[in-house]
Amino acid sequence: MSRIERFLAGGLALLLLLSRAAAFFRYRFDSDEPQHLHVAWGWTQGLVQYRDLFDNHTPLFHMVTAPWLALFGERADILFYMRALMIPIWLFVSAVTWIVARRFYSQRVAIWSLLILHLFPTFFLKSLEYRTDNLWLGLWMAALLVLTGGELTRLRLFTTGLILGTAACVSLKTSLLVITLLLAGATTWIFSNETRRWRDAARVVIPALLGLAIVPSLLAAVFVKLGAWPDLVYCNFTFNELVSKTRPHSQFVRLIYFPSLFLMLYALRERAAKIVFDRAARWRFFIFTFALLFTLTLACWWILISARDALAVLPLYAMIIAFWIDVQPFRAPALAAWTLLCLYGLGHYTEWLKNDTREFTTMMNQALGLTRPGEPLMDFKGETIYRRRPYYFIFEAIGRAEMRHGLIPDTIATDMIRARCHVAQADGRFWPPRAKQFLLEHFIDVGRLRVSGNVIPESGAFETAIPGRYVIIDPHGGAAGTLDGARYHGAVELAPGMHHFARAADERVAWLWAPAFERGYSPFHLRDLDF
Repeated sequence: MSRIERFLAGGLALLLLLSRAAAFFRYRFDSDEPQHLHVAWGWTQGLVQYRDLFDNHTPLFHMVTAPWLALFGERADILFYMRALMIPIWLFVSAVTWIVARRFYSQRVAIWSLLILHLFPTFFLKSLEYRTDNLWLGLWMAALLVLTGGELTRLRLFTTGLILGTAACVSLKTSLLVITLLLAGATTWIFSNETRRWRDAARVVIPALLGLAIVPSLLAAVFVKLGAWPDLVYCNFTFNELVSKTRPHSQFVRLIYFPSLFLMLYALRERAAKIVFDRAARWRFFIFTFALLFTLTLACWWILISARDALAVLPLYAMIIAFWIDVQPFRAPALAAWTLLCLYGLGHYTEWLKNDTREFTTMMNQALGLTRPGEPLMDFKGETIYRRRPYYFIFEAIGRAEMRHGLIPDTIATDMIRARCHVAQADGRFWPPRAKQFLLEHFIDVGRLRVSGNVIPESGAFETAIPGRYVIIDPHGGAAGTLDGARYHGAVELAPGMHHFARAADERVAWLWAPAFERGYSPFHLRDLDF
């Protein structure tokens, strides 16, 4: 690298580090972050994942991060502390990207591989977030580090399988990694070897499969002991597979997988015919093959695809792009164009580092002020973290799709009544129709959340659905009048059903869950809307 190129690479690295530090505190919290944190919180409370609260991810990430959560207690800014756990994983992934690239490419390609990886908006942003995908990526990169470290001995292959088995307990997407590893390994072995013996293939596969089975078997035994094995199977496999019934076109996409795979393998064979294979060339061909095959397998077999699902191949694509640019005569303009394009993408997706974290912390402040430990709170997917939800299923993309198609029941209203749940998330498009109607009729906004209650019409008749202590208030505080024929003196127990309040003054009045009013919340003076 020339002095100018080293200076530009160093300047870009500094810019990315400063941008990352700013984004850590300002980039909005993704809805998946509190969802994962709610499950981790459950472990700190003695609850068992799947059995006591719903989740459709494998459990290891939540189990290993729960002790860190327990250190800080209930606080509105907890996700900043949980994001800090992702920093060592990010550093490790970055280090492995450098090491693997340096093993099989030049030093310049290794440097630009690292920079290009961090220019990918998906990696830059998702690696900040508290999510299972980051631990999954870290384990995959650890497996790649071990696998590419030298001769493929039985111990090396067993260790690689052991790490991938651990990754399977973090994310089901590990199944795609394993399938792609087998395909890419077989393709590289066949296309780069003149003499092929099947016993050599068995020597590679069997130790890796043995290692792969250990950690999932141990984790399965734990959940059998906890009496939650059927729940784990339902949440991770039955529930996730049900979404295919909501997307019939996914069957067509799967049908095109094998013709596409055949064409891709044919193109790879043509490419391999032009390569003189030594150890480095063989691993470069493997990296290229793995990246392409994983992308194809993900696109055809994973029903709900998001940008984060590609995290596993972004370090490999960074190496491929850096290597390709390095051999072009227009290398400098290509690097400059790629850098500017990605920097614009980072600015666009972060809204130029506008502070979007306050909306979440504002809501959490209200959740902690409005409820006490042990009181239920109905939200979309666990985003209020520290309170149990009265309804089992969550309303992420899969849950919403399955509810629209009648595959899971809408028992939200009856579950909230049964649990005496008086606090709920604000109105939004994620609520199913029956639940939405119930909440509109029997709950009222007090800020970022809403509580059981509503404005009393001029007729004075109103209906409660959830039994509990209620107050009748106006914009000035407690209202004056008669409730169900008796003079109203303050908070009173109301059973479900119709009630009547005759107001003594011409003021707007509302009935409201009494603890909310006692804790300083009123529909006439909304709080915590300063984001």
